Amino acid sequence: MSNLKQVTADGWDLTAETLAKFILKPTIGFTTYFAMDALNLTIPKEFNEKPMTILDVAAGTGPLSLYGAEVYKNSKFITTDFSPKMIEIVDRLVKDNNIKNIETHVMDGQNLEIIETDSVDYTFSIFGLIFFPDLIKGMNEMHRVLKSNNQSRAAIAAWCTDSFLVQVFQETTDQLLTEQENGKPTTYNQTALSLSNESLFKSHLESVGFIDVTITKVEHPMEINEISDLLPMFKTNPTYLDCLDQLHSEELKSKFDQLFIEIANSKNPKRSSENNKLQLTSFSFIGVGTKK
Repeated sequence: MSNLKQVTADGWDLTAETLAKFILKPTIGFTTYFAMDALNLTIPKEFNEKPMTILDVAAGTGPLSLYGAEVYKNSKFITTDFSPKMIEIVDRLVKDNNIKNIETHVMDGQNLEIIETDSVDYTFSIFGLIFFPDLIKGMNEMHRVLKSNNQSRAAIAAWCTDSFLVQVFQETTDQLLTEQENGKPTTYNQTALSLSNESLFKSHLESVGFIDVTITKVEHPMEINEISDLLPMFKTNPTYLDCLDQLHSEELKSKFDQLFIEIANSKNPKRSSENNKLQLTSFSFIGVGTKK
């Protein structure tokens, strides 16, 4: 059993409110733009008014469901996550925004036990499935619940290695791990990059039965005021906490934040001429597959 906080409900419970504050804002935020890409790559525009059942797996604070519920008003969204705190936030936003077509469940995406086989038109996972201990099991469940009609599709969003934050976490952790190993170069395998290999991503989807698989790379910058804003965003995030846990001494752990900021600053992110915010380049693969 992995001891990574990123693969536990408790780990994501810790950061649910922070994600809602910094990422959702409240229904359109950074990850929402990747959710829009996934929807556009998956559901034909002429289906916007069609009644459909759409499943959002490992939905987090619900960017895809909250946006999609407005676009596909005649559809039912089933929004799931194994973190009760994440679902609490979705429920709160659904109530505050008087959204009628979202149904929520606390559920592990590796075992969608209450979702019937061949019952869903489209299923999505936006930066959720990438953290599953068993990626294939999660993909297989997404495939199982889709209708067998050569039209039902799944889409999964996964971070790419050339994204700003991924690189900063990688370089910071690697540098401190190398110091921990007395100068021996050491690389940390980030869970968030589990599907960052395009060909492996495609083969995984095909292995569970998806056909016509496409992997599309998209980009949307994360906007922040200053580099110093990053640490408050991640202090409770299991990604950050798991990086710290790789370090065995308090001395090395105490170096992490300062080194993280130094490395982030060294990349010289550009400011937008429109709003003067820093633009942190962020790339994602959107994998889409069809069920026969």
